[in-house]
Amino acid sequence: MVHVASMLSRVRNHFQGAKFARMSSGTYCVIRDLGLVKGGKGMRHHEVLITFSLKGLWRSAVTVARPATPKADVRPPTSQPMSDSRSLLTG
Repeated sequence: MVHVASMLSRVRNHFQGAKFARMSSGTYCVIRDLGLVKGGKGMRHHEVLITFSLKGLWRSAVTVARPATPKADVRPPTSQPMSDSRSLLTG
């Protein structure tokens, strides 16, 4: 059995050193800085831990709100009816 304190410790360690940032695309993310890019003139590497966007929020809301419906089996109609292969072999 996993204790709550050990789970929280793992989560805390995962987000250690993380920052909330706005990306150039307009989305908000929780990122971890990985240091300078070699020869990048001050640019930095980062690792995205969680992305927050309206598109992602909308997708999850639609998925939760819409009931699961089975998809219909749609097949294109055949141009010729299937012939009986036995009549071709015996006749």
